[in-house]
Amino acid sequence: MPKLRQNIITGDWVVISPERAKRPEDFVVEKHEPKTQSKENCPFCPPDGTAYKTKIRGCETEHIYVIPNKFPAFVDQDEVIEEGGDFYSSYKSLGAHEVISLKDHDAEIPELSDDVLFELFDTYRQRMAYLQRNPVIEYIMAIHNFGAEAGASIDHPHSQFFASSIIPTYAGRELYGSRKFYKENKECVYCRLIQEERAAEIRIVAENSGFVAFTFFASRFPFEVWILPKKHSARYEIITKDELKKLIEVFSEIMKKLDSRLNHPPYNYFIHTAPAKIGHHSIYYHWHLEICPRLSKLGGYEIGSDVVIDVVSPESAAEFLRQTHE
Repeated sequence: MPKLRQNIITGDWVVISPERAKRPEDFVVEKHEPKTQSKENCPFCPPDGTAYKTKIRGCETEHIYVIPNKFPAFVDQDEVIEEGGDFYSSYKSLGAHEVISLKDHDAEIPELSDDVLFELFDTYRQRMAYLQRNPVIEYIMAIHNFGAEAGASIDHPHSQFFASSIIPTYAGRELYGSRKFYKENKECVYCRLIQEERAAEIRIVAENSGFVAFTFFASRFPFEVWILPKKHSARYEIITKDELKKLIEVFSEIMKKLDSRLNHPPYNYFIHTAPAKIGHHSIYYHWHLEICPRLSKLGGYEIGSDVVIDVVSPESAAEFLRQTHE
């Protein structure tokens, strides 16, 4: 029987309807298409790539470099000009949009060593801390797309940074919901979430002394996994090196499980952290990383209602991921 589940943080509803599919293994990707862009013609490959030549000074490591996005969603300007008139709200899309590129054209996240992953996630941390200094920026999000189904338009492995003059809608609902929960219960909803998941155990996929990863109770995507620090912290950018190593340990384990069990699926992952401006978020918000394999598409009901139907229960997804790949 299908079940309605509510996101305890945002209040969003989802329908968990496993009867519409068969088994979790039915979502194993049948065939992974090889990369179509060669190294010789890739603008991101050093040392001759045109994109590589625009790298931001001081942001390069052994395996990673950072560049401005050629077609930015947010741009760095000094003034905010209202352009919508008396009826519509419209402003220049201010902020910053950067690309964090791996130097190795053939690298893929599940195959990266812990050292390279540390460089990548430390670059997220450093750029996030730097971009927060811009007074126009309200929110910063690091994202990574893999596969055409997940919105990746080029084959060369890269993440992106979106630093915007607004707080995105989904992040705003998380902030509102976590603040409401704190006012009513005097505790962080994410800390409570960790307690509940560790007590139930059925959705936990990986864990160490610093982080826990589980399939989300009200998941929007089949095999959606959240990773949270056990220690309460609102801001990813203040993560310590020791904490970062522990995050990488759990993240790498999850990505390897998804890659092997689902046969190289397309996915997105993103980091939700507190807004750039200093406030009371440190009391009630809790940064986290969400990993969303893209194995299903939205239909008319989902688009029209904003109620997503997930055809794999988080419980069966967790059990499937915990199994040893044969």
